[in-house]
Amino acid sequence: MGSSVNRYDPRNIETMELVYGKGYMSAGGDAEVARIVTGIKIRNRQLLDIGCGLGGAAISLVKDHHARHVDALDIDDNIIRRAGELIEATDMDDRITLTRFDGGALPYHSDQFDVIYLTATSCHLEDLYGFFSEIHRVLRCGGWVVGGEWFKAADNSAYRDWDSLLRERGLNFYFVCRSHFETTLSKSGFGSVSVVDRTQATTDLARGYLDRVKQNSKTRYGQNLGTKTLRLFLAGPTGVTNALPVVVWPTDIFERAKLKLDLGFRYARALQHQPLEKRSLKRGGKSGYE
Repeated sequence: MGSSVNRYDPRNIETMELVYGKGYMSAGGDAEVARIVTGIKIRNRQLLDIGCGLGGAAISLVKDHHARHVDALDIDDNIIRRAGELIEATDMDDRITLTRFDGGALPYHSDQFDVIYLTATSCHLEDLYGFFSEIHRVLRCGGWVVGGEWFKAADNSAYRDWDSLLRERGLNFYFVCRSHFETTLSKSGFGSVSVVDRTQATTDLARGYLDRVKQNSKTRYGQNLGTKTLRLFLAGPTGVTNALPVVVWPTDIFERAKLKLDLGFRYARALQHQPLEKRSLKRGGKSGYE
């Protein structure tokens, strides 16, 4: 399983946390975690959080949803350090284990986890099949993969402009269409895939974050982003979005992307297939959302 070379400098990390709230580098905070795991049994389960970021989701999974233990994984030294500080400050270090990961095979035993949580993570990886094959290996029979991801509808000029913008900032993404994502899950051994469109809800969250920036912290954001970038950030109602790790979305690209690219944020869930020799009612999983 390969990893992208993306890294976040301390300025970007601080800016994202200012926007999204303590412990988060993506939209929604604890409430979004709760929506993602709705209907999935988390209490007393062993979880893996891949791409854990600043630790907010891992903490919520333990504190609010009573996971027995969460192993939290990320590739970035700065992020892992910041996550460790927050986890220690919230007295969760006995129930959350942080690991910095350089790519390749996941550093866990087969059949180790009941639930694997990931949000805006697979879009960083070019080898999607390898990624989900490794996830399937470490997931227990009948276990769930839950999270949120971005899909693209077309490889058009809007997407290429947007991709170029990211790469100019040293960030590489490998977005796929929803059908490719679901097909890859199936080939990796998963079934019962359920997807819920959250594009509009994420756009609404972005408007709220933008208002927060306008009203409260322009000076601090300007110090982190620079005058030109802050101006782009404030240019439109959807300036903040979970899709862009530098927390800046030029309005013209976003509007074209929304209308033509349909790069949408969606919840995705996948139930691991149960081999016949392991199949039982007790270890079965319910598919889809209620």
